[in-house]
Amino acid sequence: MAALTAQVVKPVINPTLSLLIAQFFGAGACFLLGRLLWSVQKTKPEPSLRRPDVKLFRGMGICLSFLIVLDGLFFLFPDAGKCEHFSGYMADKCAGQELFFGIHDLPLEIYLGVVLGVPALAGLISGIWVLFRTAGLPNADEPGEKNSAGG
Repeated sequence: MAALTAQVVKPVINPTLSLLIAQFFGAGACFLLGRLLWSVQKTKPEPSLRRPDVKLFRGMGICLSFLIVLDGLFFLFPDAGKCEHFSGYMADKCAGQELFFGIHDLPLEIYLGVVLGVPALAGLISGIWVLFRTAGLPNADEPGEKNSAGG
């Protein structure tokens, strides 16, 4: 999936833009596949009717910081994976790696950036979705009107 999105949406002008677009398309493909798998489940879990706790915010922070570091490094070093600046043995080794992964016109970092960035972006977007879906509901530690023992 990462190679497909990296090869389909590759603007030649800006490889960083190619990485970001491929990450968004990869996250969209993950959501479509997840929705397909969710729809064929025999037993569906009961939806949570409580607001999320601190674990969701911590997970979203980890995903966001990972994306910022990953995309920031790629933005700072865009020519790191290209074989143009090598000569001799290193050029042959780099060309062999390109042949192994099947990427010839994009740097290998775009492929790795999509493979590592799509799960982080999907986690961040799904966390935002949960926040919007559960807005206005009671906290997880507050007793609700249902199932209240009273007293």
